[in-house]
Amino acid sequence: MAHPYKTYSHQQLQEEVEILKEKLKQAQLEDRTNHILVYTRKIELVQSFMLNPDDFQPGDIFEIIQEPDYLFEIIEISGVTAWGYKIYKGDGKKDHEQRGKLLAQLRQTTECI
Repeated sequence: MAHPYKTYSHQQLQEEVEILKEKLKQAQLEDRTNHILVYTRKIELVQSFMLNPDDFQPGDIFEIIQEPDYLFEIIEISGVTAWGYKIYKGDGKKDHEQRGKLLAQLRQTTECI
């Protein structure tokens, strides 16, 4: 089943991000931890639909925004999700478990492993 965000224009996606940011702000004011996590994840999802999946290729290595001690090597792209392995920057060791990351959770890096 296709996600409804897939049909949104860039402008509609941006408007959705703004709505979700307002909801996130309200949840933070009310200290609703579960809602904070849900809205944060939804924002990342919508932002992922604003990116071009063709800019992410198998073999590419990105920094994980929320985990600055780790890099992420892409094995496969599926929609707005990159599948691959976390790599610890300290020793370059790859995690044995394959993981999925939303594209918006990754950013370009100049670091090599």
